[in-house]
Amino acid sequence: MRGIENLHPKVRELAELFVAKCKEAGLRVAILDTLRTEAEQNAIPTANTNAKYPDSYHNWGLAFDFCRNYAGKEWDNSDGLFEKCGEIGKSIGLFWGGDFKTLKGDLGHLEYRGFGTVKELGEKFKTPERFLGGY
Repeated sequence: MRGIENLHPKVRELAELFVAKCKEAGLRVAILDTLRTEAEQNAIPTANTNAKYPDSYHNWGLAFDFCRNYAGKEWDNSDGLFEKCGEIGKSIGLFWGGDFKTLKGDLGHLEYRGFGTVKELGEKFKTPERFLGGY
C-alpha cells in the first residue's frame, strides 16, 4: 500500500511533517511505501529485509519509505540527500533505516517506535489489524 492515509494517524502526521521539513531544506522527496499487508511483506526478497510479517513496522502502519522526487534519479545519493533526510526524520522522532545495525543501506526508510517494539505490539495486540483497528 502506498498512500500515507494508510499509516497510523501519529505516523501520518510525522510523514507530512517530514515531507514539509525536507521541502523547507530544499530536498524533494516522495513517500513510496507505507502499510504492508502480509503478502506484500513476505514477497520482499530477504536480501532487502530481515523481517517477515508481522515483524516489520510497515505491517503495523508505523513506517514509510521515501526516495528523491526526481524521475530517473530516485536513489541517487551523490549529494547525501538520504543522510540529510535521515537527520530530518530523526529530529522529529523517527528512527532512520540508515542507522540499522543488521540491515545496512536502508537509507530511504523511517519508522516510529513510540508504541514499542514490534514484539511488544504483537504481545499486546496480537495482530497489526487489531492494532490499526484500535485508533
